[in-house]
Amino acid sequence: MSAETLRRAAALMRERANSASDGPWTTGEYAMSVMSNGSNILNGCCDGDGYTDHADAEHIASWHPAVALAVADWLDDEAGKSEWFKRGKPVYPESPLARAVATTYLGEAS
Repeated sequence: MSAETLRRAAALMRERANSASDGPWTTGEYAMSVMSNGSNILNGCCDGDGYTDHADAEHIASWHPAVALAVADWLDDEAGKSEWFKRGKPVYPESPLARAVATTYLGEAS
């Protein structure tokens, strides 16, 4: 795993977060609605029984742009540490957690 993978994931998170509606997001009145500043930004549809789990909306709302930007900053920080330590310094152990987050977000094998 390279610092480049961490930076690609961070860049994609930032791109998506900066294109999204401002956060924080909250869930709306209905099972699958997500709100930003009082406006509905996401409506899901119901399953065959006419019900969608509210937990999905809660999860989506929790990953609002500010959260994604904080994770992107962390990935960039880990990439920077890795690059700095590889320039003639003792090797900084690459974070398995950062690698897992980056590759999962990018949809790549770790």
